[in-house]
Amino acid sequence: MKVKFLILVTILIAGCLTTPYRHGFDENDVVAPAPYHVEWQEKPKASALISPGYNYELNLTIPPFYPNYWNAIGIKVKNTGNTNLFIYNIEIDIGGKKYIQWDGKDGKEIKPGDEKSFVATFKVSSPGKYKYRIGVYLMAGSRKWHDYGCKYTQEYELNVVEYDIPTHYKIHKNYYTYFDKIKKLVDPYDDAVRRQANIASSGYGSGYNIAKVCAIFDYLYSLRDTKYVNDPDDKDIWNSPSIALMQGGDCEEFAMTMAAMTMAEGGTARIYLTDNHAFAAIYIGKDLSILNSIDSYYHANLSYALFEDKFGYWIVADMLSSFYLGCLPVGGYALEGKGRIYQWSIETNSLYAIDVVE
Repeated sequence: MKVKFLILVTILIAGCLTTPYRHGFDENDVVAPAPYHVEWQEKPKASALISPGYNYELNLTIPPFYPNYWNAIGIKVKNTGNTNLFIYNIEIDIGGKKYIQWDGKDGKEIKPGDEKSFVATFKVSSPGKYKYRIGVYLMAGSRKWHDYGCKYTQEYELNVVEYDIPTHYKIHKNYYTYFDKIKKLVDPYDDAVRRQANIASSGYGSGYNIAKVCAIFDYLYSLRDTKYVNDPDDKDIWNSPSIALMQGGDCEEFAMTMAAMTMAEGGTARIYLTDNHAFAAIYIGKDLSILNSIDSYYHANLSYALFEDKFGYWIVADMLSSFYLGCLPVGGYALEGKGRIYQWSIETNSLYAIDVVE
């Protein structure tokens, strides 16, 4: 009997030593960002007696749209004229119903040749094709401004898709291969990472807050077109965030850089890996009122993709999917539901959730 007991103990010890999973975060390891309300520039008074004229271009980003959620359109306004513009509201007219985005008391000034980003949201109750127009509320001038009111675009068409059934996948938490690799590569104390995190999030107060997370996300989103680089000859090469900031990278590099820059500001991050993609998620705490601050940052009502566990909530941060913090990741899709929090699934056979520990 004693021999059998010793054999059993030996087997259990060996199993513990060879487990393919690592220990990740404890309760005292996770840090939630503070809320932060973002103020834009105050709308100037209209006092110009002569209309100065204006010219601008719109560039739209159209992600998948779903019934009963807040669907978002990314709007870039480029000033192609010779006078300054001030955008003080955006409106979407979809099927005859108008969605004005904010109260119109503030906005963004755009100098000639510059471009500024906005987010506009709307809801529809059923799938199908819809006609829509975008209205831009603008002023032109410099010291004296002329208010042109709302100027509509031509009519466009968008498609609101049907809900799908959830994909059934296996979740692996802190699988050693990815855990060890990410731990080795992600260094939030790296000088290049800290410097760029500080630059990207400057102007949003002191201490770690959610606006800084949004600003880091937006900075990495702005690099997609110039810094996204596929691995050569289908080789799966992972570089550190500091190298990625200089040379670019693919989804693993973008995910690790989002994690590293957020951690450099004091936050907590995870990385999720599917069959063919990787993206970050940032810990936001147990109180979902923090989402109001993200709405404030983007001046929009938004729906969010979250993970939930014993620590609280983690917000998806996949800048290779769409243009705002909390968008559905690449491969993600909405299930039936409504409102602020996506009920969602993702196309994969396995999902690896990796705590990014220092």
